[in-house]
Amino acid sequence: MSKGYSFAVLSLVLAATTAPSLVEAKSYNGDGYRTKHRAHNHHSKAGGDNVSCLTSEARNLLARIRGQFGNVEIVSTCRPGARIAGTGRPSKHASGQAIDFRVPGRKAEVVRWLIANHKNGGTMTYHDMDHIHVDVGARFVALNRPSGRT
Repeated sequence: MSKGYSFAVLSLVLAATTAPSLVEAKSYNGDGYRTKHRAHNHHSKAGGDNVSCLTSEARNLLARIRGQFGNVEIVSTCRPGARIAGTGRPSKHASGQAIDFRVPGRKAEVVRWLIANHKNGGTMTYHDMDHIHVDVGARFVALNRPSGRT
């Protein structure tokens, strides 16, 4: 790994671990966090925290994450018709290839592990949300991104 790449990854991890949490701006209702935003029904039970809808590759990824970190809190899985905010392109959630989850108090540790160990898909965090997004497909890392919510 080149020094430039190592520095970039370290910078992204540090940005993700030092970004303020917006838990205060959300209300917990027992089923999950519901935000004040309307762009996606991202966190509801109806929005998909079921894992049986995931592709086998996504279920295997979740099993690896659970094997490393225990029973993670699923925020969202399959959301038929889901689109990527601001682009209109289909989301990996629409096809059962993405998982949004939390591991309270261990977000930075989980992100570091994913960067090192998840090579067959994406890892993403958002500056205004407290969950981690992972998906299967092309490898990418995008930390502390805007969510596209208004």
